[in-house]
Amino acid sequence: MRSEFMLKRKVGLAVVLILSIVTIMSISSRKDMVPEPTLELINEIKPISRLTNDRSDIASLKPIDSMVNRVVKSLRLAGASVALVKDEKLVYAKGFGYADKDEKEEVQPYHLFRIGSVSKLITAMAILKLVDEGEISLDDYVFGEKGLLKGKKYTGIKNRNFYQIKVKHLLNHTSGWSLITYGDPMFIPHKIHKMDDVSYPIEFDDVIHFVITRHLPYKPGTRFNYSNFGYCLLGRIIEETTGDDYEEWVQDEILEPNGIENMKIAGSFEDDRAKDEVKYYDYSPDNEQLSFTGSGKMIYKPYGADDIEMLGPAGGWLASASDLMRVLVLVDGYSKRYKDILSEDLMNKMVNGVGGIKRPLGWRSVKGEHWWRTGTLSGTSALLTRDVNGYSWVIVSNTTPRRGSFPSTSRWAIREGIKMVKSWPTHDLFSD
Repeated sequence: MRSEFMLKRKVGLAVVLILSIVTIMSISSRKDMVPEPTLELINEIKPISRLTNDRSDIASLKPIDSMVNRVVKSLRLAGASVALVKDEKLVYAKGFGYADKDEKEEVQPYHLFRIGSVSKLITAMAILKLVDEGEISLDDYVFGEKGLLKGKKYTGIKNRNFYQIKVKHLLNHTSGWSLITYGDPMFIPHKIHKMDDVSYPIEFDDVIHFVITRHLPYKPGTRFNYSNFGYCLLGRIIEETTGDDYEEWVQDEILEPNGIENMKIAGSFEDDRAKDEVKYYDYSPDNEQLSFTGSGKMIYKPYGADDIEMLGPAGGWLASASDLMRVLVLVDGYSKRYKDILSEDLMNKMVNGVGGIKRPLGWRSVKGEHWWRTGTLSGTSALLTRDVNGYSWVIVSNTTPRRGSFPSTSRWAIREGIKMVKSWPTHDLFSD
């Protein structure tokens, strides 16, 4: 009996051992199948740290250093900042030249720059998020009793085509107005002051009244005409829909939940410089202009020629290069590591457009897998690129060059630098 008992005990132990091994192998297999953390999970743990140049001072990345230095030298940029994502990891973030030439302060990755029309991508993301949430529709009318903007501030419309403008027309620059008529309404405060007899400073409500009480050259949805005014109206739609300030809503609902803590709307004057913001340099021949305040004084264009705060949704955001890469991975179509914040349907519309004129929403241009967004203001040059083969990058400068093309020179140089890199670091500066 004892031998029979011992045999049964040995068999039982063997079964337990086999089951334990199978269980361990199963757990190990499941661990291998766990996807990498989503962007939201990473950001709940740690926002982007205060990056410095030494984090990307890596021998294998010297080709990028070399090519960016060629851009800085060729275009005579005071300073520039570059950030690069590979397979949705921030592998490179570095500054070049000076954030402040007088103080000999060198650019670091944490420095903030005005980003000009790259701001439009942020506004498009905000509008499309509201569409995703069912708060508004791309086919909602903008003006009139059926529109999102109604009330006394939006009266005085004489051309009934204004009542046909929809949200999607603002997003893809097909609302019907033309710069040929009276220029860009966001940059003509003195003309608005004179033609409508309104006092300085010119407010956005004054700009709206100036535009909607005049002729609309084209039927909405029929012709592309680049419009800063249209994107400023999108900012107003966000405010009317949410009941919040545009800047605060974008910060609270898009930026801060994704670990982006330092982006804000820039000020218009040098005294308004934010902490870590660079100084701006305009080397173009026409770098002086009348102040937008109505003082009658000629001023240096980067500081006081344009009302940057009023331009906010179309061109007023302030960001570091790494901030912009964090924004980009939220809508880059690569979701193996970081999930896009928009639905697949709206990501498709953002890239491929809507309606008869297939223009992208927020992006400046799209060619296959290559999407990009430029930004230009006096003293600002920027190029944000969602590139092919899992690469994305941005270069932003605190300089308007005297001559040469910032976008084409930068695109060529950074792509050449990427080709020459033989070994990429495995770190992710978003979270390391």
